[in-house]
Amino acid sequence: RELCEKNRRIPACNVLKTGLDYYEAARDVLENALEEALLKELPRLERFLSTLSVLAAVAPLLGLLGTVTGMIHTFQGITVFGTSDPRMMSGGISEALITTQLGLAVAIPIMITHHFFDRRVEKIVGDMEEKGTSFITLILRRKRQES
Repeated sequence: RELCEKNRRIPACNVLKTGLDYYEAARDVLENALEEALLKELPRLERFLSTLSVLAAVAPLLGLLGTVTGMIHTFQGITVFGTSDPRMMSGGISEALITTQLGLAVAIPIMITHHFFDRRVEKIVGDMEEKGTSFITLILRRKRQES
């Protein structure tokens, strides 16, 4: 209990501390308490994952928006001045390509980062579940030995 009090930032410790609080309870109550403690830890672990996911999805869309804007500028120039000046058309096309590139350059690292943290959260949750199950098994074994 002392160790868990000192390590409040470790999710598995928080789950085990709850288990210690319900040490004398029946098996189903203990299991429910540990499950509740695990669910309590999840929001803290997943708090930025949805933001990363949204940013990874929006970045290419912003790039696409810039592409459309650049092409609109190009076609407006063609409408007014015709196709006689290729330099004028290249500015809009260049704008379109640059915004597409930037959108992808932002999205790709964010997607990789999101995947890294998502896997990390899955590992921590698995660890909490394993520790909780082991704790229940240990308590039940002790109770059987005591009776």
